[in-house]
Amino acid sequence: MGKVLERIRIRCIVRFFVAGRNDRLTESDYLVNIAAMRTKHTSPPRSARSALLLDAAAELFARWGFDKTSVEDIAREAGVSKGAVYLEFRSKDELFRVVVYRELERYRLEWLRQFEEDSAGWSFARMFQYSMAAMNANPIVKALMTRDQRVFGNFLQREPELLRTSLSARAELFDQLQQAGAVRDDMPPKELAYLLSIIVYGMIVGAEVIPEEHRVSFDRAIGALGLLLDRGLAPEAGSAKEVARPVLAAMAKKMKISLQEGAADAGHSGAK
Repeated sequence: MGKVLERIRIRCIVRFFVAGRNDRLTESDYLVNIAAMRTKHTSPPRSARSALLLDAAAELFARWGFDKTSVEDIAREAGVSKGAVYLEFRSKDELFRVVVYRELERYRLEWLRQFEEDSAGWSFARMFQYSMAAMNANPIVKALMTRDQRVFGNFLQREPELLRTSLSARAELFDQLQQAGAVRDDMPPKELAYLLSIIVYGMIVGAEVIPEEHRVSFDRAIGALGLLLDRGLAPEAGSAKEVARPVLAAMAKKMKISLQEGAADAGHSGAK
């Protein structure tokens, strides 16, 4: 705050000299000009401005990618000055990190909401359907899962933890489901997580490489794959489906904590 007031003081002095005054700037002059400048340049509250910048940044990063989006672009989209961006975030890298963690949390909330609203019993078909639908609707998360160079540029090479968070969560989920007896236990959780990640990648980018006459709709593909997962992952002794739902709920809560910690580590300077 001291630096901001110092900049205002200097601007006031410049205004006085431009106007032809060479006398000493009094405290009264200083306060009057501060009030005038604050009235003329009213800024939204810190929390509102931060959310505004995150919305604008998410839109532009998804549209043009990290490398082609500048801080000036984000400020213009949000309707604030470039300086206002740096009052909230120390750099474009920091802003991008916070955007990614926020979008991951939105993705988590969306698929969890759909799953909790489904009164039917547990099934991989529905879990996969809701997860994929939420991912497909979120361009930042979709780009993260496919390591889209257009959106992320070389950012993931500098920040590999962003992708590891998702992959680690999948492996841990399979481990917990195996312990609960809801998933076959003759394959290591890490291998199951890897195979599912490859499948997810193929589902997302498949439309770009499969000829149109051989494609099926996204919803139908998810439904069919869900049935395969239900049958392929069920343990030989029969699945304990009733315990799978609370396991998923517990993992969702753990993921929330992990994302909160990740966002804090991103150094969001807006949380002052």
